Order: sequence, then C-alpha cells, then structure tokens
Amino acid sequence: MQENQNTQSEAIEEPGLLDLLVVLAENLKLLIIGPLVVGVIALGISFVLPKTFQSIAVIQADQGVASLMLAAPVLDPVINALGLAKGESIEDARNDLRDDVKAVIGRTDKLLTLTVSARTASQAQGIANALIQKAFEESRPKAGVLMRLKTQLNEAQIRLKNAQEASAGVLKRLESNGSTATGVEMAKGYADLLSATGAAQSQVSALEAQIEGLSATQIMQPPTLPEKATRPKKGMVAVGATLATGLALLLFIFMRHAFRKSTVNESTQLKLSRIRRALGLK
Repeated sequence: MQENQNTQSEAIEEPGLLDLLVVLAENLKLLIIGPLVVGVIALGISFVLPKTFQSIAVIQADQGVASLMLAAPVLDPVINALGLAKGESIEDARNDLRDDVKAVIGRTDKLLTLTVSARTASQAQGIANALIQKAFEESRPKAGVLMRLKTQLNEAQIRLKNAQEASAGVLKRLESNGSTATGVEMAKGYADLLSATGAAQSQVSALEAQIEGLSATQIMQPPTLPEKATRPKKGMVAVGATLATGLALLLFIFMRHAFRKSTVNESTQLKLSRIRRALGLK
C-alpha cells in the first residue's frame, strides 16, 4: 500500500510531456498575441528614435594618420569649427566625437577607411571632410622639420643629378668602346651608376612626399552622403522585442505552473500523511 502511495506521489510530482503540452495549449493565445503586440509597439517606437547616419571615406594612408584623426590636435579644431560642443566642455565633446569616428587600416588593401556617425547625413559628411582636411594639415612637417627635410631634398637632388650625368658620360664611352675589355669594365660601372641613380631618385621622391604631406590625390573615396540611416534597424528592433517577450512569457508560464503544482503536491502529501497516521502506517 505504501508502495502504491509512493508511486502515486511520484506521478503527481514528475511532470510529463503531456503536462507541458497542456500548459502551452492553455496559454497559447498569450504566447502568440503578447509577443506580437510588443513587437508592433517596438516597431512604432523605432520610428521616433533618433536616427544615425554614417559617412565613409577611403584614404591611401598609414596607421599614423589613422591615429592622428582621433587625436586632440585634429578633433578639437573640428569641434570648434562645426560647433559640436553644444555647451559641453571641450574634453567631453572630444570624447563624444571620438566615439562617433572610426579609422581602420585594411589588412589586405592597407587603405584607411574613415567612418563618421552623426544625426544627419549632411553632418556626418561635413565632419568627415573636416577631419580629413585637418589631418592633412597636421601631417605636413612643421617649420624646423620642414627646413631639415628641404636641406636633405636639395642634397638628394644634387646626388641624383650627378649620378644621371655620370651615367650619361659612361654610356657614351661604352658605345664607342664596344665589347673590348675596357668596355666590359665600363659596363659594370654603368650598372652601378644606374643603381645609384635609382636609389637617389627613390630618396628624392620620399623626401618630396614627406614635405608635401597628405594631399587630395590620396583620397580614394571622398566622404559619402548617406541616403539611409544605419540605426535604428527597425526590423531587428521589432524581431528582437518579439522574441524576447515570447521567451519571457514562456519562462513566466512554466514558473507559474511549477509553483501551482508544488502547492497542490504539498496539499496532497499532507492528506496522504494524515491517512497513513490514521491507519497506523509509517
């Protein structure tokens, strides 16, 4: 008899698949209508949330320029010029702008991609243009460095000119000597001069690039004027709210069912205990 009572108790305590299906069937309307209503409300709210637009530019530059675009010497003048502070301190405005700017160097193409987020499309494009212009200005060498680079450039140009003239002279002599032993030696000398000329030309080009700094010719893609907002994503907001509400309701229903069942089981166990005591059973 006691074994029968234990079996009945376990049958009551352990919910089966059928019990879960009953719970779902009884609350099916709530599980369907509730999430749909919340999803529609979330979709409506997404239409009034502040929009965010992104302007994207691609520049032929290195990591140093990417870091420069997020530095105070570039950000602060842009904030002042465009009036982005709006009553904030310059430090707070700088941090806010830094959060809206991303400068990333591509792993394969090694190009700098500048992405600027703002409340309007024109503002995003304007900030991107201002950042590029100021970064270009800051990339140019200052007075002391500029004088040193110009001196090095002048020396490199002289070496290049001398190498070119020497190469031209050796070439004329080489043409007249033909394939003689002297001509073979001159051919080796001519090859060395060509190598020196190439090295001098490379140095001149590098120094000229340093003096010039970044320029518009290195802009592969000017800042775009976005047509659509990137945030909020209305569809994702609605779907996310619907799924989250459905999951929350499902947990609530099963927890409520478990609580009610535990209350019933306690009452049942109490009655069974009283019957056993009345019959003199342990």
